[in-house]
Amino acid sequence: MEMGTAIGPEGWRTGQGLLAELHSKAQLANRELRSLVQGQKKYFYESTEALIHGLGLSADKANTLRDFAETLASLLDMAYPQAETKLQKLLRALENSNVKVELSQRGTKTLHVRPVDENWYIIATRRRERKTWIFSMPIHGVSAEAEFPDLLNLSDQDLYYLQAGWRASDEGEESIWPKMETTQTWQVLAWVAIRSGLQQIAIHRLNLNMKKPSISWLIVAKSWKQQWRTPEGKELAQKEAEQNALGLLTWYLGDGRRHKRDYIYKVGNNDKYKSKSIIADIVKEAYRTHYGTLLDITESDKWATLKSLQSRWNPVHAELAGYTFLLSWTGKLQATIQFKTQQEAQKCIETLREHGITQIRTTLNKKKYIRVYFTTHEVLKLAENYQEWRKALKQLAEKHGLQPKTPMLRRLLELAENPPQPKTKIRKGRPVLSLLNHRPRGYEPRGIPGFPTPL
Repeated sequence: MEMGTAIGPEGWRTGQGLLAELHSKAQLANRELRSLVQGQKKYFYESTEALIHGLGLSADKANTLRDFAETLASLLDMAYPQAETKLQKLLRALENSNVKVELSQRGTKTLHVRPVDENWYIIATRRRERKTWIFSMPIHGVSAEAEFPDLLNLSDQDLYYLQAGWRASDEGEESIWPKMETTQTWQVLAWVAIRSGLQQIAIHRLNLNMKKPSISWLIVAKSWKQQWRTPEGKELAQKEAEQNALGLLTWYLGDGRRHKRDYIYKVGNNDKYKSKSIIADIVKEAYRTHYGTLLDITESDKWATLKSLQSRWNPVHAELAGYTFLLSWTGKLQATIQFKTQQEAQKCIETLREHGITQIRTTLNKKKYIRVYFTTHEVLKLAENYQEWRKALKQLAEKHGLQPKTPMLRRLLELAENPPQPKTKIRKGRPVLSLLNHRPRGYEPRGIPGFPTPL
């Protein structure tokens, strides 16, 4: 059923709003495509190396993981020229009034916008709540198989609940196998980590969005059978996930979103809320299984949101010379304090250096507060000399269920459990002279102008 053809980007004979919106989003996607592809390649390469070192992987697993990342990068390279060519053909067709708008066989909610003489089309779906359109462009023939190693060595029970949570939310099925479709690079790695083995991976869509385009990844875990098949199976997975902190975690990572008042997530079309009081158990279980560490390394935004809610619910603080620092754990230790003015922040930096803390960083947050912070080595240095910082480490370790898996974690837990040794004179750091103006030779600032970053 043909609905009409365009007369140009400034006005349309029929489907005026639809085609004008498509033209604008296609222009944006055409401009941003190269940076999108290069950004995702960089993400997968860097995340792979971070996982290898952060989880202490064996050489065999490290090589398998690197091969997996290389496969993802190759798929991005394969998808790029096809997507670029189709975008340019689409733009020319729209600007030359050479497109057809057809009604999908699925019903009135979905339309197909087809450049004349092309056998592919843009899928357009109406978004009622925002009165806009969702557009996606198909990518054909870009797929490969790759092995993903078992990174976490999870127990059968832990793995069961993590899988149940993903099935309760975003996971689908392809024939007998579990399937995941996502535009989030961190979700690619977070999902295959609990469905390790042979993966069939495809890039099958480029989504044309208002702010920036996105790539849709489709992954089928060929080493697993979907244990919760059919819609009834999905409901059973939801019931299972709701009984366990790990199940709630992956359910939240899929469907969940932060609620403005008393809850951490809302799922699907049903009003299913969970109290913030369970966040501590979720985070503790995530770190116990090292899945939380994986989420830290892969930079999951939803995981970061969950932990930020927990920090406000049960924060860990330690004092030094009248300053109160917030301690956090995200795969590394961090102590943070905020100030309204540069003068206040500078005074704190000088005090820290007087106590032997030299590796100090500064950033500006969204509210323009100056954030002063230091990380693992310097935090442990304070814990070696101050009982209050040891107590804070113990509280943090219990909060996150930390285990002595690495030399750093062993040292952290040792300090948390023992009183400090008799204090010796702490060697002061370099004198703080005109820090707001002085720069070492060859220094290139990366933080706030006027504040030091690690030297």
